[in-house]
Amino acid sequence: MPLTDVGFLSHLLAAIGFTALAISVIAQRSPNGANMWLVVAAVTTAAWAGDFVMAARFGGVYVTLLSPAETLRTAAWIAFLVSLLRASWQLDTRLSSSFVIASAIGFVTAIQIVLDLADMTGHVGVSLHARPVIAALFVVSRLTVAISGLVLIHNLYVNAEPGSRTGIRLLCVGLAGFFGYDLNLYTIEFLLGAESADLFNIRGAVDTLTIPLLLLSARQAWIARVQVSRQVVFHTLSMSIIGAYLIVMALLAYGLRLVGGDWGRLLQITFLSATVIVGAFVLLLPRFRAMLRVQIAKNFFAYRYDYRVEWLRFINTVSGIDAGDRGRLPERVVQAVCTVVDSPGGALFAPGDDGEFQIAGQWHWRGFTGAPVAADGDLARYLGERQRIVDLDELRDGRGDYDGLAVPDWAVADRGVWLIVPLFHLDALRGFIVIERTLARRTLNWEDFELLRTLGRQAASYIAEATMQAELDEAGKFDEFNRRFAFIMHDIKNLVSQLSLVARNAERHADNPAFRADMVATLQGSVGKMNDLLARLAQRTAGRAESGEAVDIGALLAELVSTKARQHSALRLDHDGAQHFVTGDPIRFEALFGHLIQNAIDASAAEAPITVALCRTAGEVVVTIADRGCGMSPAFIRGQLFKPFRSGKPGGFGIGAYEAREIARAAGGRLDVVSRVGEGTTFTIHLPLAMLITASTGIAVPNQRINA
Repeated sequence: MPLTDVGFLSHLLAAIGFTALAISVIAQRSPNGANMWLVVAAVTTAAWAGDFVMAARFGGVYVTLLSPAETLRTAAWIAFLVSLLRASWQLDTRLSSSFVIASAIGFVTAIQIVLDLADMTGHVGVSLHARPVIAALFVVSRLTVAISGLVLIHNLYVNAEPGSRTGIRLLCVGLAGFFGYDLNLYTIEFLLGAESADLFNIRGAVDTLTIPLLLLSARQAWIARVQVSRQVVFHTLSMSIIGAYLIVMALLAYGLRLVGGDWGRLLQITFLSATVIVGAFVLLLPRFRAMLRVQIAKNFFAYRYDYRVEWLRFINTVSGIDAGDRGRLPERVVQAVCTVVDSPGGALFAPGDDGEFQIAGQWHWRGFTGAPVAADGDLARYLGERQRIVDLDELRDGRGDYDGLAVPDWAVADRGVWLIVPLFHLDALRGFIVIERTLARRTLNWEDFELLRTLGRQAASYIAEATMQAELDEAGKFDEFNRRFAFIMHDIKNLVSQLSLVARNAERHADNPAFRADMVATLQGSVGKMNDLLARLAQRTAGRAESGEAVDIGALLAELVSTKARQHSALRLDHDGAQHFVTGDPIRFEALFGHLIQNAIDASAAEAPITVALCRTAGEVVVTIADRGCGMSPAFIRGQLFKPFRSGKPGGFGIGAYEAREIARAAGGRLDVVSRVGEGTTFTIHLPLAMLITASTGIAVPNQRINA
């Protein structure tokens, strides 16, 4: 490889820059262990760049030392990254993880050093680059180290706490450029069979660009706040496996090209395409991913689960946020529990109407779905008394403390059925989940059982809450129907009172033609009102909305007062004859004013005056109903007047005033009351005027007075 003047200048700049970086880090008041590894890496890089400068000017032994110097330089940066991740990898306490990491990186570095020494001492017979297979192996080792560096950088950044990523970000960007350049350089060499002279010579200047980022990152307090997570380890190992797989396949493809003669190129392309497809298929297999998670939990962490992640995922799945199938709650519960142990499916058994445990929900369940489990059977009794998980593998093999437990035949015969997890709420068995065998065989320990028991209790609480809510909704429907029926009964009671009065007067005035005409009109009106009441009850039971139309309050009050005057001759209407419209259901408004007028009649003596007055103020209609009856105390008004089913009258339902207030509120108005014991009561109803569309402007405005 020719060493040009550009290479001399770029590597001279790198030697000066990395020497300055090392001095700057050493000059810090309290350099820590990781910073000292940064110093080692900077010094090694400066030495490599210095050797390049000497080789460009003097050649000889300096050229021979270029490759070993680069190997040591790259190894020093890998060691610096490992020092940053050492605490999160728990290398001091978990020797298996330490051995795997150190062996993988150290083995590749050792290969490079051995090949460098063999090339320097001539033990390979000729120059390293004169042997195609050894040269290809050497380039592949360079690629492996570059990929390893990028994987470690990814691991470092993702594991950093969000608050400490300022310095980590600068460091990762700098080192990513460092290793990314090497990856590009050696990828081109592997594909073309020769190094790019331009890329090789300018590399020193490119590496120098990373110095400001490394210097700024070294001043941040970021080293102690790097933490590892299971997801990151999973993705890191997956990337490492992919990289190793592709490197091995590339070497095999290179061998095919060497031995294949004229067909070598075609064999190489076909083999690489096939291996990429096979590798992608294996990597995406659920069984492979489950097995990788099991190995990570066993070898990289003191605890098998990341409880924060598992708990959030469980809650999101049950609530339907992360559930792939946003179906009913039982299906989501099964999915949430099965996902924790990488199970492909399961079923939830819950008490049915006959008390037996039947399948209430299933998620990808492939097991038996026939006969239910008896509530007084051996399995239900065992789960209720022992409150423990049943491992069917142990039960089939005669292991475990199950006291001769007899489970259903389908659970014994189907080897795919794995676990039975009880669901307890307030120490009562609410059901159980049957879990299918995991994709990757695993041995359960105390941690698995404790987590499953906890999730079982949480799932039972969700199911109990949902069941209770469904019962409350059903009870609410009945309560709504009963409440509406009570209002109808109150109106019917008023009609019955009116008809009773007609019946009593009929004995004395049956021969009077005017009375007979009035009686017929009263009977027809009462029948019409009863039909309206039945229609209202059916309408509300079916959930249909009430009608909303413009109602002339003056005309409605005139008809009501005319009818009620037959009961109380001193009842009169104070109205100027103008039309005032409000929006709503006329039947409801008739009930509103009818209740209050009837209450005034019931509270007044036979000849005591009762006045119904109607007027219009700014934007609303005001109706007052005043009597001089017995009146009410403030305590009665506050505590009982508007409470349903509380009445001060013998035989009263106690819902007239309550319904009147609710009707006024539903129309956007309000009901006020003023009363004094022995002096009388005044009810004041405020209702908003209906908005009418003017013919001239097409704009909705409150209706104006319209003279009759």
